[in-house]
Amino acid sequence: MEITEGRDRDERVLELIAPHAESARHARGGSRWNHPFSNAQELQAQVLERAGRTDEAIPILGRDIAGHRYLRENTLTAYARLLARHGRLDALRELATGQNAHTVLDVYAGALRDDGRAEEAETVMRAAIAADDWVGHRAWLSSTLLRDGRLDDAIAVAEPGFGGYDCSNLLAPLVHLLLHRPGELLHLLEHPSVVPHYDHEEFQHGWRALALAGLGRVDEAIALAEADPRPWTDPRLVKADLLSAAGHLDAAAAELRALGTIRAREELCEVLVRQGQAAEAIAVHPTAAEQRAARPKPEPFPRDENGYALEPPF
Repeated sequence: MEITEGRDRDERVLELIAPHAESARHARGGSRWNHPFSNAQELQAQVLERAGRTDEAIPILGRDIAGHRYLRENTLTAYARLLARHGRLDALRELATGQNAHTVLDVYAGALRDDGRAEEAETVMRAAIAADDWVGHRAWLSSTLLRDGRLDDAIAVAEPGFGGYDCSNLLAPLVHLLLHRPGELLHLLEHPSVVPHYDHEEFQHGWRALALAGLGRVDEAIALAEADPRPWTDPRLVKADLLSAAGHLDAAAAELRALGTIRAREELCEVLVRQGQAAEAIAVHPTAAEQRAARPKPEPFPRDENGYALEPPF
C-alpha cells in the first residue's frame, strides 16, 4: 500500500485487493473470524479514495457496513473517517448515533468541530453521556474541552470517573495534555476528587512531583518523589528528571553523568540536546550493542528431567 502511493499503480493494487476484500465480505457469515485479510475492505476503499474515486469508495464500503459484512471495528471506523474527510456529515450522523456510537461517535463529533460546529459537537457528546454514561464519551469530551482551554469544564466532565477502579481512563488523558503546563496540572491534581485509588499512587507522587518541579518547587518535588513507596525506578533518575523539568539542566546533567548507567546516558543525551550540545549528546548516547546487552535476559522455559521444554505458564 505505502510503497505504491503516488506511483500510478492504484489500478493494479485494486486488482490484487479485490478477491481478498470479496472473501472478507463473506467471512462473517461463515463465522470465519480469523480471516487473514480482515482489513482488505478498508484498504480497498483507501486505494479508491487516493485514486480519486471516492464516489465509488463510499457506497462500496457503506453497503458492507449496512449489511454487517465486515469483521473488525476498524473497518467501521475507517468508513466513518472516510465520510468525515469528504463532508458526508448526514450519513456520518446516521452511522454514529445508533448502535455504533461507542465506536464512531467521536469521529462524528470531531467532524462537526472541523466544520466549525464546536458547540454542536459538544451538545452531541453531552447528550450521549446523558443517555449512556460511557467512559469513552466522557474521555473524548473532557480532553476536547481541555484542548479548548476549559480546564474546569473538563474536570467537571471527567470527575465522575475519578473515583473508580479504572479512573486513569479519564484522569490520565488530562494529565498527559498538561505535562508541560505545571500550574494547570497541579490545579487538576489538587481537585478534591483526584485522590489515590487502588494502585494509582502516581497521582500524588510522579505526576504531582512533576507539576511542582515545573513550577520551580524542586525541593518539594524531590521530597514527594522520594516518599513514593514503590521501588519502580532508580530514585536518582527521578531526581534528574525533576531537575530537568524545573529547567535546572546543568544539575540534571551532573546527576546523570554521576549515575552513568545505560538509562542515565540515554536521558543525559536528551538533556544535552536541550542545552544545544549535540556533539556531546551523540558521544554519550549508548550504542545499540550496549542497549541490547543491558536488556534483561528472558527467563528460559523450565525443562523436565529429559531436557524437554515444559509448556509456558500462559
